[in-house]
Amino acid sequence: MKKYISLLLVTAVLIGAVLACSIPSTAAVIGDTDGDGELTITDATYIQQHLARLITLSDDAERAGMVETGTTLSITDATLIQQKLAHLISAFPVEETDAPTEPPTDAPTEPPTDPPTEAPTEKETTPKMENNITVYFSNNRSWSTVNAYIYNYSTGANMSAWPGTVMTYHGTNNEGEQVYKVTVDVTRYDRIIFNNGSQQTTDTPITKASSGYFIIGESNGKLLTGLYPFGQYGEGTLRSVSLDYPDGYQKTVYIWLPEGYNAADTSKKYSVLYMCDGQNLFGNLPTLSGYEWECDETVLSMMQNGGEGVIVVGIDNSDSRRDHELTPNLGQLAPGVNTYGSFSNGAGAAYSSFVVDTVIPYIESRYNVNSIRGVAGSSSGGIEAFYIGMENLDTFDYIGALSPAFILYTESVWSNYLSEKDFSGDMPRIYFFNGKGNDALEQQLLINAEKMEGWLTSAGYPADRMKSVYDNDGTHSEAFWALYFPEMLSYGLDV
Repeated sequence: MKKYISLLLVTAVLIGAVLACSIPSTAAVIGDTDGDGELTITDATYIQQHLARLITLSDDAERAGMVETGTTLSITDATLIQQKLAHLISAFPVEETDAPTEPPTDAPTEPPTDPPTEAPTEKETTPKMENNITVYFSNNRSWSTVNAYIYNYSTGANMSAWPGTVMTYHGTNNEGEQVYKVTVDVTRYDRIIFNNGSQQTTDTPITKASSGYFIIGESNGKLLTGLYPFGQYGEGTLRSVSLDYPDGYQKTVYIWLPEGYNAADTSKKYSVLYMCDGQNLFGNLPTLSGYEWECDETVLSMMQNGGEGVIVVGIDNSDSRRDHELTPNLGQLAPGVNTYGSFSNGAGAAYSSFVVDTVIPYIESRYNVNSIRGVAGSSSGGIEAFYIGMENLDTFDYIGALSPAFILYTESVWSNYLSEKDFSGDMPRIYFFNGKGNDALEQQLLINAEKMEGWLTSAGYPADRMKSVYDNDGTHSEAFWALYFPEMLSYGLDV
C-alpha cells in the first residue's frame, strides 16, 4: 500500500563508527547533493550528515543543496527538500526567484538536463499483456470469509453465482491483515465485488492495470475499495516544475516517472498521459472528497502484470482560475449553469495550447518517451480533456473524460461544434465514465454525458473508438475516478 510521508521526518540514526568522506556532485538538479540526477530523500540525509560533520560535501554538492535563498548550507535546506518530496511545497525558494529551476522553466526548448530523446515521429503500439490477472484483496475488515463475485459489465455473465468464488488465502501483509487472491481472465470478466455474503463493496473494475485492493470507506451503503500494486514496493519518482502560462503567470506541472525509469537508458521509452487537476493525482494530498486518483498505483499495478510503464504528467488547477481555464468557449452557456459566473468566457483554448505547445514539447525534449499520448481529466477537467483531444485529434491516441461537465452547453452547441470536425482516419479512443449514485452534481452531469457518444456518432465519429461506462453507486469524487482510472488506461492503451 502507499507509504505516506510524515511531516515529522526522522533524522537517520547512525549505528557504529562512521568514517567522514567527501561526497562530490555534478548535480544539474536543484537539491541534488548526491549528484544522481534526481531529488530523493538521500539528498536531505547528506545535508544532515554534512552539518553533523559525519561526511563532507564538495563545493558543488553544497551549492546544489542550497534550495533556500542563502549563501550557506543549513538544516532548512534539508527540511525544504523533505517538504518538496512530501508534496507540501511545489517549488524551492530559489526556484521562485531568479535562480534556474530543474528542469528550466523559462525556455522549454533549451537543451534538456536529462539525456535528450528524439521527438517521436511514428505511432507505436503497446505490447499485449497476459489475459489472466491475479487480483489480491487485503482483508482489513477482518471478514471470516472473503468472496469475489466476478462478472462481465456488458453481458452480465458471471464466473460463479452470488456470493461468488471463495478467494484463496495468500498470506499476511505488514499491517497484519490477511491477504486473499483470485485469478481472473480479464478478457471475459471485468468487474469484481468483494463480499463476505452480507457486506459487499461497490462494483470494482478489474483490468490488466489491476492488482491489490482494500476497503477505504463507504458509498451509498456499500464499501468502497482502494487500489495498491501488490508486490510492488517502489513508488516511482514525482517531480514538479513551473512553466510559463499564457496568462502571464507560472503553472505547476507534476511529472511522475514509473519505478525503474532510467534517464540514461534512452532505449527504454514510455508513453505519456497528460492530465488536468494534477494536484489530485498522487499522494495523500487534500482534495474535495479526501481521496486521490491513485494514478501511480495503477501504473505500478500494470507493470506488475507485465505491462509497460507510463509517465503521468499532471497540470495543477487548484486555484480560483480552475473553472475559467478548464472551460472551452464553445458558445453560449446552457441556462442556469453559470450561477457564480466562473464559467463564462472560458479560456479552455489557451489551456489546450499550453498543453500542446508548452508542456508536451517540454516533456518530449527531456524524458525518454515514445509516440503514444493520452489526455484525461474529471469534471471541469473532463470537459477540457475532451476539448483538448477534439482540437488535437492527430496529437493524442486516447482521451479520458470522467464525470465531464458537458452540461455547460446545450445539445445544439455541441452538435454545431462537433459537426465542424473531420472524424475520418484513425481517431483517438475515448473513454467516458459517470456515476449514477446519490449525488446531485453527478446526476446533473449525467444528463449530457449519456448523450455525448450519440452526438459524436451522429457527427461521424467511429462508434468502435468509444466506450461509455456507468456506476450505479458512483459519486462525484476522486475515489470513483480512481476506481475507473485503470479501466480507462487499459482501454486507452488497448492492452
